[in-house]
Amino acid sequence: MPDGGPPAHGKIGTMHPRLAFLILPYTRTELPGWSRVMRMFGFGTALGGAKPMGPAWKLMPKAILRGKWHGFKMKLDRSDWAQCSTWFLGRYCELGVQRTLDQLLREGDTMIDIGANIGMIALHARSLVGKTGRVICFEPNPECADAVEEHMKINDIRNVEVRRCALAAQPGTLTLNLTSEHTGTATLAPVSGSLKAIQVAVRVGDDELERIAPKVIKIDVEGFELQVLQGLHKTLARHKPFLITELVDDHLTRAGTSADEVHEFLQELGYMPYGIDTRRSPIRHDVVLRPRSAPSAEFSDWLWK
Repeated sequence: MPDGGPPAHGKIGTMHPRLAFLILPYTRTELPGWSRVMRMFGFGTALGGAKPMGPAWKLMPKAILRGKWHGFKMKLDRSDWAQCSTWFLGRYCELGVQRTLDQLLREGDTMIDIGANIGMIALHARSLVGKTGRVICFEPNPECADAVEEHMKINDIRNVEVRRCALAAQPGTLTLNLTSEHTGTATLAPVSGSLKAIQVAVRVGDDELERIAPKVIKIDVEGFELQVLQGLHKTLARHKPFLITELVDDHLTRAGTSADEVHEFLQELGYMPYGIDTRRSPIRHDVVLRPRSAPSAEFSDWLWK
């Protein structure tokens, strides 16, 4: 894994958190080799949150950090691998999506964040659309929705809206399964061994966005992407927004769909897939969009346009 993203498979949290402060100046400035430095100190990050944090990290208080890219305050739980990585870097660890939004969003635009989690992408989007734009977050997990609203409150942001529901092709109620301590792994797909199950409201995207013309829609719902897209058919056909989707084969399979089905659905609406990649230049990270005839496991995040 290059230095643009989270450090690859490691022993996250196996050393005491106090040692982290020795390398923070290096990781916050993202000097060349920062991920290797983290691994040397035992602070690797496993993609997908599969590796739990060490016990010492669970005792650490939440940290409030001002993001080095968007300038907003982030309240971070350092017992969570993704939020701890964000604390190390001074920016949200999901690099490609943020750099893609940098290319797409402008002052006054409207962005839809489906699967907003705790609001890290929403904060970045708000920094781009400004006070005259709009960000609408859909997040069915009550704890995560609370976190998004808290982030907006501590930053005095008033044009980011949180809607406490999931989106799908049909309205109703579904079970949200939390598969690990990392809230980003919650899914509406049936799973075995769920740590916690929550009944959540489900609505149809076309109904929710009937009078809204989004510039960008981001969808990260752990395998339920096709169902969300089916409920957005009218919105996509009418406004042709840019789409950013996560597509992970295992997640799609457990939800009963596939990347091929997503591709077929979006192709009929005139969309083409571009794998989201990043490239490190001497002083910054750049996004690189890789055109493909169809999505594949080569990339987890895709831009559709």
